[in-house]
Amino acid sequence: MTAEATTLPAGSPAELEQDPENRRRRRKLFLLLGLLMTLLALLGLAIWYLLFRQPIPLPLPLIPPTAIPAYTTSIYGTDGPVGVAVSPSGDRIYVADTEGERVVRMFDASGAELGVLQPPAATGAEHVPVYLAIDPTNQEVYVSDRPTGSVYVYDREGAYQREYRPAEAINGWQPLGLTFDAGGNLYVTDLSGTQRVLKFDPTGKLVLTLGADEGLLFPNGVAVDKNGRVYVTDSNNGRLLVFEPDGEIVGKIGRGAGSGNLGLPRGIAADNSGRVFVVDSSGQGVLVYATLEDGQQQPEHRGFFGGHGVADGQFAFPMGIAVDGRGRVYVADTANDRIQVWSY
Repeated sequence: MTAEATTLPAGSPAELEQDPENRRRRRKLFLLLGLLMTLLALLGLAIWYLLFRQPIPLPLPLIPPTAIPAYTTSIYGTDGPVGVAVSPSGDRIYVADTEGERVVRMFDASGAELGVLQPPAATGAEHVPVYLAIDPTNQEVYVSDRPTGSVYVYDREGAYQREYRPAEAINGWQPLGLTFDAGGNLYVTDLSGTQRVLKFDPTGKLVLTLGADEGLLFPNGVAVDKNGRVYVTDSNNGRLLVFEPDGEIVGKIGRGAGSGNLGLPRGIAADNSGRVFVVDSSGQGVLVYATLEDGQQQPEHRGFFGGHGVADGQFAFPMGIAVDGRGRVYVADTANDRIQVWSY
């Protein structure tokens, strides 16, 4: 018997599979599609950078709740730094020098100085920048100047914009500590008269007063956690106070020598992972607490880092503190004229 040749229909899948030219064309098509997708991804990255001037954030590895950050590096070139603020990505670090030129310096993530935020000329020689905060809605930088009773506002690149003024004037106010919540509401510790914390909405309207009945004495720092609770370092009373979003006080930590107790609390910061960091100037370090949970009377103490000295990881009367969105903690090591960076 003679085997009959099998003829495939023209254009059938089997015929295409047996045609080397068709296979080459398909490979070229797949390569072109892959190249096109790569170009689109690069274009998306370029558009993101042009719009936001910062890298696309990548997910953070899970940090155990009890973990304490470790020393990473230091940023030098500051003079008596007190306030520190940092962009979410960590690509802009703003530091208030209270000595020397008494200006706010701007650094990049590597510690290279990018520029100086100059105070308005009208302040003359009276200005002393103290604490800083970044508005999360537009990345503007707010700077408290206690001697002049002012808060100055700069854009992300350090250009002066205006003086912040509440919608209704507050006679003789002395703004010190600053922070924002996620909605762009500004919190200011005010040292005039009955010392207190003032909350302003984005229009500048005063919407809440906290701590007016608590006998605050030189409240330095204020922070807001992701649940809207407000944490205030009542410095000269050696206390940390916690308020509900409506202003009700729900937690306290006092002065003492025990684990988690305070001496002279100054700067404070809260991250998005349920941690609160409090700088204790007399304790020469930073205490770490968990954010307050419902039913608790005080935040749970998680640990401490620091110690007195001049070596890496040691402090000399630290003051301000800030956190970025990448798990890094920035501490103003005031008497050592540097910013220390700690991370997980």
